[in-house]
Amino acid sequence: MFLLREARADDKRPLLELARELDSVNLPTDSDELGETLERSSRSFRGRVRDRSRAVYIVCAEDVDTGKVAGASMIIAKHGTPRSPHYYLEMDTEERYSRTLRKMFRHAYLRLRYSMDGPTEVGGLIVAPEMRRHPEKIGKQLSWVRFLYIGKHRGRFENRVIAEMLAPMVGERGNLFWDHYGRSVTGLSFSEADRLSTRDKEFIRALFPESPLYTFLLPEEVRMTLGRVNEHSRGALRLVEQAGMRFLNHLDPFDAGPYYGAATAELEPVKALRSYKVALASSTDAGGLTCLVAREDSTHGFRAVKEQAPTDGQRIALLPELLSLLKIKEGDRVDVVPLP
Repeated sequence: MFLLREARADDKRPLLELARELDSVNLPTDSDELGETLERSSRSFRGRVRDRSRAVYIVCAEDVDTGKVAGASMIIAKHGTPRSPHYYLEMDTEERYSRTLRKMFRHAYLRLRYSMDGPTEVGGLIVAPEMRRHPEKIGKQLSWVRFLYIGKHRGRFENRVIAEMLAPMVGERGNLFWDHYGRSVTGLSFSEADRLSTRDKEFIRALFPESPLYTFLLPEEVRMTLGRVNEHSRGALRLVEQAGMRFLNHLDPFDAGPYYGAATAELEPVKALRSYKVALASSTDAGGLTCLVAREDSTHGFRAVKEQAPTDGQRIALLPELLSLLKIKEGDRVDVVPLP
């Protein structure tokens, strides 16, 4: 069994190892940056970060038997402000017709767009390599628990949620789209641009052309990667699709990976979120709803577990060991989201 809980300061070392495995700007790979992000996460869970664009939530999956961190995921409460816009490449098409030649062409193109009032973003999902085929499907739990938390605290998040899917990479830290386009317009390597964007995005709007980029001008091998997902991210893609998120025809301006999104209120886990009163189950109780059961309070913070528990629509029956793990008692209320 795994306990999904808010990250703590003493999770820094295992999270740093996970971050370097993922190498994502969402989960910092620098020790000092990660320490600062963990501190912000703790204050965010307490509701002490008033500026939504500064609020970030990190959830860990802790192996109950060993106490080791097996994975993590994140929520970025707001991605896109006047100071740091949410940039993306919008995919569109243009039709051209010649009466003389009696020929019509439909040209796909990309155009840089940005939002200064951006959405909530779910990201930073990573599972330790040795745990990726675990029968408990840790990645699914870590993905779904973010939607549970968003549903419980709607006022802390935006009306839309997006997820950036990792694009196919070349070598350890390369990308075909960036090498053929981004490097040409910025003079930066993919890694340099990726890291700089975490501190200052001014160079994106300043250096990326405003005119459309017609995709037929790109080499075929680059065109084939547009909107494609890295093979290691296909599982994560299935999960966001199950949650009701769809391709937005938006690409990341660095690696041309796709953005998926949905209205927060239309996310399947948010719509399915229910609150139940806890009843004590016996060992004879069997079957029931496969779900995430969550509890949050000022003493122990936010935590959740996966369980198959019977419910009558008002109460959910949980075994004593689960009550102990969640630090709850009979009669307490818990938040529940079904797992697909």
